[in-house]
Amino acid sequence: MIRNLLFSVASFALGVSVTVAQQPQSVIRIKLLNGLNGNPLKLTKVGLEVSPGYRKIAVQTDQNGVAAISISKDSTIFTHNTKLYVACADEPGGLVHNDFKVSEILLKGIMQPVAKPNRCRKTTGTSVPGELVLFVRPWEFLENNPL
Repeated sequence: MIRNLLFSVASFALGVSVTVAQQPQSVIRIKLLNGLNGNPLKLTKVGLEVSPGYRKIAVQTDQNGVAAISISKDSTIFTHNTKLYVACADEPGGLVHNDFKVSEILLKGIMQPVAKPNRCRKTTGTSVPGELVLFVRPWEFLENNPL
């Protein structure tokens, strides 16, 4: 009986510590659009990191150019270029803004701001709660691709 009681208390304590340690997760969508023509980038790796901890997130878009991730509401997502594309916002003279709060994405949605002048011509749209829209373009020939 005492052994059963000790086992129950230990199980309860373990369950409480696991529950407290886990942050509530939310699903957000990341839409990757070609800033040159406005088309979705299908089956493409998205360059993401998350804080705290600056961990890389391995995610790929689907046939609609959208990737879904489950993430803590308190996190911040950082976007970065990949071997295949450069963010339209990273061009010379562009606004380099690559950190996005998950709480804001969930509340109102975010469309990555792209300053002019810029080679990307299709960088407009609407924000949808729960969605982060990123405008990117392929690296050009002889462009400095550090990756």
